[in-house]
Amino acid sequence: MFGVWKRKSSIPDVILYTKPDCPLCDEAKVYLDELRETLPFNLIVKDVQSDPKLLERYGTRVPLIVVNGREVVGYPPEKKWVKIAIKAGPRLDMRPI
Repeated sequence: MFGVWKRKSSIPDVILYTKPDCPLCDEAKVYLDELRETLPFNLIVKDVQSDPKLLERYGTRVPLIVVNGREVVGYPPEKKWVKIAIKAGPRLDMRPI
């Protein structure tokens, strides 16, 4: 018999990379909380200062929003692209970063 094909969830995962004392990070979190009222997605907030690897990779690029493994364009991320990426959800036809 063949292997079982695991379907991706229809609810996208959104990771917000942030750090303390970052006004742009706070603004991004508020925006994502507002979006969750109209669009379903799993929000995961990660503090880059809690992990040396995250700090090395994203330390100067926060806030950074990743939807289903893909970075949203812009710094700080543009609201329209965040919304488009979340709406596309699992339909994003991109390789993970």
